[in-house]
Amino acid sequence: MAAIKDEITDYLDRIRSISRNSKIFLLSHCLVTVGLGIFNVIFNLYILELGYSAAFLGIVISSNLIFSAVFLFPGGAISDKIGRKNTLLLSTGLMIGSTLAVSVAQDKLLLLVGNSVRGLSNSLIMVVIAPFMMEQSNPYERMHLFSVDAALRSFSRMIGSLIGGLLPAAFSVARVTVTVQYQYTLLTAGVFTLLAFFPLFFITEKKRVATPSSSSLHLFGDKKRFVGQFVFCSSLIGFGAGVIVPFFNVYFSEVLQATPAQIGFMFSLGELSMGIASLVLPFVVRRYGKVGSIVLTQILSIPFLLLITVSDTLFPSFIGYFFRTTLMNTASPAQQNFFMDEISEHERGKANSLSQFGSTFSRAFGSDIGGYLLSAGGFTQAFQITGFIYVVGTALFYFFFRNKNNP
Repeated sequence: MAAIKDEITDYLDRIRSISRNSKIFLLSHCLVTVGLGIFNVIFNLYILELGYSAAFLGIVISSNLIFSAVFLFPGGAISDKIGRKNTLLLSTGLMIGSTLAVSVAQDKLLLLVGNSVRGLSNSLIMVVIAPFMMEQSNPYERMHLFSVDAALRSFSRMIGSLIGGLLPAAFSVARVTVTVQYQYTLLTAGVFTLLAFFPLFFITEKKRVATPSSSSLHLFGDKKRFVGQFVFCSSLIGFGAGVIVPFFNVYFSEVLQATPAQIGFMFSLGELSMGIASLVLPFVVRRYGKVGSIVLTQILSIPFLLLITVSDTLFPSFIGYFFRTTLMNTASPAQQNFFMDEISEHERGKANSLSQFGSTFSRAFGSDIGGYLLSAGGFTQAFQITGFIYVVGTALFYFFFRNKNNP
């Protein structure tokens, strides 16, 4: 009992040492993520409600991911040039405008452009989060900061998913069409993003001094092989995820006839479990190491992914979704921390850009394939492709990094 008490005391001490800047960022990130949770439940259903096909939905999703991927490299340069705080402000501002735009748009081109700008905004925040948290923390609380961020994002998506699932029914009281119900719900997502904008002004940031050794001639130095292997693995996993993960709500709605409220409830419980798992992650990492934790949780998630498709009723599929979502994403903070720890400070932005580019671009390609398969009724094949890619990507990750399995 004394050992457990000491572990808990140490855990809380590390969390209490998190800096003021990090706490402000966590608040803003939570508000953005509530909006994201609302958006993720409804947007795909909104596109289909407008009368567009699953194939067009795949194009809309991939346009978001492609713009996100393409802008990652200039996003990294912008982050280095204008600072992390200003990059967060720019990203959140673009997210506000694009979310409000797609909430009222019904034209194909406007939907594509609006969702593409959302992708651009995503690239900016993806490229800045990990370097920002590394710079605002020290080794004592760093793993815990990454874990708390992941947990709070999960809890925020949980709240957003619940709101996104319940709001259409609430708006139906006003006797508006389903399309308008979805539009009002998406506008609510924009409001939460707007609220996230203002706390960012209170972040205080010291001017960063460029390191001369960051020349592209010596990019990553002796870490080139490590970076290449990590990016390859994350790209494989990203491709597998793109084939089916963006379409979970479509599968539940079209195949299992789930309502938006049921989908929101399922999504929210998945996020709740991810949040709890993220808080427990430092203990898991201490026991199995970062690499061991990543490999273990990803491998265990694959049978549950396939369980989603074995029943024509909602409950077994929900059980599969719940455990797949929890396990596949549990070790994500450890994966980020593992990657950033191996890279020198002045090259973390570039390394993170490269990793996010590989994952996002391959996810976009996967979503094109997923959209095509779903429009042809090939849900089962999409799940099988994702499962196979997950196995390959996780096995390669273990093969490449098993000798770096440190807590």
